[in-house]
Amino acid sequence: MSHALKKKWNTYVWKRPKDVYGEGDFCLFDKIDPSDISQGSCGDCYFLASLSSLAEFPNRIQSIFLTKSLNDAGCYAVELTINGEKRTVVVDDRFPYDQQKEDWAMSRTSKSREIWVLILEKAFAKVFGSYQRIESGNTSEALYPLTGCPTKFFLHRSIDPPTLYSYIKRSNAAGYVMATACVSKANEKMNSSPADMKAEGLVDNHAYSLLSIKTVTDHKTREEVKLLQLRNPYGFREWKGDWSD
Repeated sequence: MSHALKKKWNTYVWKRPKDVYGEGDFCLFDKIDPSDISQGSCGDCYFLASLSSLAEFPNRIQSIFLTKSLNDAGCYAVELTINGEKRTVVVDDRFPYDQQKEDWAMSRTSKSREIWVLILEKAFAKVFGSYQRIESGNTSEALYPLTGCPTKFFLHRSIDPPTLYSYIKRSNAAGYVMATACVSKANEKMNSSPADMKAEGLVDNHAYSLLSIKTVTDHKTREEVKLLQLRNPYGFREWKGDWSD
């Protein structure tokens, strides 16, 4: 951790949802959706992108929780798969709070007052020892603990685009949870740079949820266009290239 980041984290305080939202003015779940999740100061985009992908299937999120509703003690149990075994992880509802921004310092729900995202991030941090120790990683390292299922990881340079597209299409149809990442140095064929990615609205060395895949017809050229729907855990910084807003 850099000195600047350590200094910033030292200003955070621990608060409970009732301290921030008011007594009874929040919930564990409301409408679970991939757009619920917003990344904070912790560099765990790989975990939050995985969580966002998993949120396409709300029942899969709910199945992780052994505690299904709010309670006065603020005590919640979740089940994660660690080293091949199901483990019950218990956390309280005290989360790091940024007093300058007047918001949660780490992850949060984007618009609603649900706390399931904060709980799962804290449980993941507890398994590894701290929020600091879950900074940086790849999505396969997060999807396995969350689902208990094996994962497959592909480097774009190791597979030709048509084969990769076909694999993603089949996986999407099967209801698999998918995520991806942008790393300029990892793809020598594209010869891309951080500046190139920034110009397109992408964040270098950053994980994204892969939510859907579609093939559409360009009405002008009549050619088929293959599109991927990605989501940035930041909740902002969108794609600026072709087919953007």
